[in-house]
Amino acid sequence: MWSLAARLFRSLLGGQLVLMVLVTTAAAIALLVSATDYFKTRLEHDSDLLLQEIHWHRDTMDIDEHILPPIFVMPQSGHYYQVMWNGQQLKSPSLGTLALRLEGREGSLSWGWQQTVPEQSLYVMTQTLMVHNHQVVIQVAEDFRPILAVFTRAFLTLMVLLGLVMTAIFIWQRRMLNNALLPFNQVQQQLRQLARQERDHLDAPDMQELEPLVDEINRLGERTRERLLRARMASGNLSHSLKTPLAVLNNRLHDVALSQPEGDWQTSLQQIERMNQMIDNEMKRARIAGLMSRAPQIDLAELIRQLCLSMAKLYPGVVIRQQLPATLPFPGDREDMFELMGNLVDNACKWAVASVVIEATQQQDGQIHLLVADDGPGVDPEKLAGLHQPGVRGDESGAGYGLGLAIVADIVEQYQGRILFENGPDAGLRVCLSLPLNPDY
Repeated sequence: MWSLAARLFRSLLGGQLVLMVLVTTAAAIALLVSATDYFKTRLEHDSDLLLQEIHWHRDTMDIDEHILPPIFVMPQSGHYYQVMWNGQQLKSPSLGTLALRLEGREGSLSWGWQQTVPEQSLYVMTQTLMVHNHQVVIQVAEDFRPILAVFTRAFLTLMVLLGLVMTAIFIWQRRMLNNALLPFNQVQQQLRQLARQERDHLDAPDMQELEPLVDEINRLGERTRERLLRARMASGNLSHSLKTPLAVLNNRLHDVALSQPEGDWQTSLQQIERMNQMIDNEMKRARIAGLMSRAPQIDLAELIRQLCLSMAKLYPGVVIRQQLPATLPFPGDREDMFELMGNLVDNACKWAVASVVIEATQQQDGQIHLLVADDGPGVDPEKLAGLHQPGVRGDESGAGYGLGLAIVADIVEQYQGRILFENGPDAGLRVCLSLPLNPDY
């Protein structure tokens, strides 16, 4: 699975780094070329100055050191010259006993690097020309390091400023990227609200590219609700269609049993009753809304209180003790919760000796915990594990427990919850439920 935000971020960062490298390389090359051109201009100026100060006396050439700039006199000052003609050589006092290497041809102008003076990088201009019918080779050199240090400081300053500018641009682009992805976060938030049944559709997004997706989600929700409604109507119709002929068969068998008591009609009547029960259970399963429901939130505490009032009338000998909060909002379908709690409370009241306990709490971890416990005989420990398995029929339970527990398991699974069956410390069966308030829809 890949992330659009991460991929865009990597692309943005990669583009910034490539741009930074290109700009740095271009700046370094530009500064180096500028420094070299600057050096060439200085050396050409020194060469012109030197030519103006050369004095010829017959076949002898001389330069008056008193009129030379002091930089050519100071030993190893970084500014040097060397003039050669007819095997004679004239050097600047700053060179001392050292000498520049001759690199040049007649009529040519060349540039090069030399390490003649220790710890100095000399940039040397060598020029060969004819002066008074004499071939004269003039070499002018200057230490490149001081100027290079100045250009290096300028380069580093430029890089720092460039880095600050690129960082500011990156932060701005990152913020623009977050703003561009904001509609996705809004759609995600609305989907969570839709899952919690706080809304029934998604709002039209500001981003044009998201509009088709939101429209499809809204259409899917509408189709899901319509299919759920049709499924519930179809299950009701099917239940009525099947139960009517079964009721006719049941009545006929009763009549036949009364007229012919010697026949074994009890088995047939039990099978008809079993078929009725199977139809009821399967129709209830078909009506489970689960995650497809988009009804308003229900007050689960109020629903349990209403259910307990009905159960108190059906089981007047059982005391139902309730430990419920004033309100308990839950994003579930009302019919699902009635089916869920109705089966559990009905089973508890049916097998209780004297009392049933119902507890409901909302935990900080975003879960609703429900407990339904009775003081009845309990269940064989070996059969506890099978009670919560989907598909267990009501008439397949060990000691009579399990009527509708397959439906309970289906509903809990639909709501991404957990269910646990256990015997109480003294007696009876304890059913513990955990339902998430924010399931992963």
